[in-house]
Amino acid sequence: MVITVFGLGFVGLTTSLGFSEYGHKVYGVEVNEERLNTIKSGKLPFLEPGLDEALTRHLNKNFQPIGSDQLAEAVAQSDSVYYCVGTPYGKDGQADLTYLLNAIDQTLAVCPQDKYQVLVVKSTIPPSTTSQKVIPHLQAKGLKVGENLGVANNPEFLREGHCWDDFMNADRIVLGVSDERSAQLLRQIYATVKEPVYCVSL
Repeated sequence: MVITVFGLGFVGLTTSLGFSEYGHKVYGVEVNEERLNTIKSGKLPFLEPGLDEALTRHLNKNFQPIGSDQLAEAVAQSDSVYYCVGTPYGKDGQADLTYLLNAIDQTLAVCPQDKYQVLVVKSTIPPSTTSQKVIPHLQAKGLKVGENLGVANNPEFLREGHCWDDFMNADRIVLGVSDERSAQLLRQIYATVKEPVYCVSL
């Protein structure tokens, strides 16, 4: 499968290289030019055991780090788009969805009309945010979730300093899905893992 991952920070780079390890082709989109160039040179922008070796194995093979100027080409090929962008918490405890919704809008501007794709939120957000904020955002643009595209949530359980091991040896995979078609597509991403995959509601 082909996957685009937005954001190559701690979660996004781990996710990108993890999916590459599964055998998928992954485009990692990073808007920070300094971070992008560091990754393109084969170096990590942070210290994480095991992730450096994974980057060496997959860089320019299964994993292609790109800037937003190559987004259209990446999304056109992709079966799913993962969002691993920042969702900082404000004073009232609400997650700031600005980066997430902007990344979704960038995707919608270039996604092919004749291909069913699943947009997957992996950023840290409170429960029900996908159903209460993300889906209405898409519906306001005239999109029918489950018909034009799928929406899902695939939370991460990664510890800093252990992220590669946590990703590759998770005790479970949790998928919050909006429809059965999306569930089937996302199960294909995890088809090679031995851990149980749980599909639940958003």
